[in-house]
Amino acid sequence: MSPQTFEERLEKLVSRLRASSIEAVVLSSPANVYYFTGVRHGVLTVSGDGVASIFSNAPVNTPLAGRISIVEKLGRRDLFSTALEYIGDRRMTIGYDIMTVDAYQSIIKSYPSFSLTSVKDIVYEQRQTKTPREVELLKKASSIVCTAVDIVREMITDGTTPSDIRRAIADTVYRSGADLAFNPRVSIGDDTFLQSDSPPNHGIRRNQLIRITASAAVEGYVAYVSRTFYYGEKAPDKLVKNYQQLLKLKEYIKSLLGVWSSAVSIYDRGRAYALEIGLEPATLTTFGKGVGIEEEEPPFIQSGSPDLIREGTVLSIGPDLLLPGRYGLSFSDIYHVTAKNIQQLTDAKTDLEIL
Repeated sequence: MSPQTFEERLEKLVSRLRASSIEAVVLSSPANVYYFTGVRHGVLTVSGDGVASIFSNAPVNTPLAGRISIVEKLGRRDLFSTALEYIGDRRMTIGYDIMTVDAYQSIIKSYPSFSLTSVKDIVYEQRQTKTPREVELLKKASSIVCTAVDIVREMITDGTTPSDIRRAIADTVYRSGADLAFNPRVSIGDDTFLQSDSPPNHGIRRNQLIRITASAAVEGYVAYVSRTFYYGEKAPDKLVKNYQQLLKLKEYIKSLLGVWSSAVSIYDRGRAYALEIGLEPATLTTFGKGVGIEEEEPPFIQSGSPDLIREGTVLSIGPDLLLPGRYGLSFSDIYHVTAKNIQQLTDAKTDLEIL
């Protein structure tokens, strides 16, 4: 990202503060600090008059070194408290993104003149709309992870282990110049409905399900896909039917995506469609979630979600089907939502059976 990009992000946040009663924000989420500064550690403060500072106990290297004051080498001191000391104990409204209950109570006690309010929604609203450069990075990450998953699909045979699969995914991702956002998740057989990783040396046998979720991160932007494979002879009819139902549901949810559409409305209509095609909604997990700097970020397409689908949103769509005592199916892809169209960024193969 160019220094201009980070500068524009900061100025947009400052404009939001000026239009509100919040006089300063203290951001401690690594993802939020990274979004505004290119640094994945420390605490960032931004005031309504445009003054920004980073507090860190490690060296800071940011494209905005000339724009942001850097206070580093603070030893083991709590960075959040140090940031508040620099702000000063005066009557004002302070915004924060993440904070434990204990920290909140401590701050209220130590700084009685502060009024604390969450700015998590304000920050995520800004982060949700991806710039062309961000979409470019997510496209690259999507291409890399899909290549890795397709390679794994071709290598599955008798005796292939989760360790073999993880090694192949990691090798593909790293050779492409990307990073793993998280360790590849591999479930075999009964572990697919338990949503747990299978033992590293658990060899695959014929007529078993293999469920894989893999990721890639390019310059901090994360893409991931999940796929379920059946290795062996012809898959059982009920399994094939459930798999096809899941694909239909995913495509239906995709068809509901649109700028300014309501996440909870999409979820409710998706539940109704699941019943219509013969799926029990109670067996399905979250229908979709945003991706970007984090593997999971708003908007969340789930019950009670207050989120909206904004212009430029990038989401992972694909509910998991969990049938206890039988199996779990997972199939997800990533989409970029604009006013003109819905573009699919991932294209890993979708065939269930591996013969």
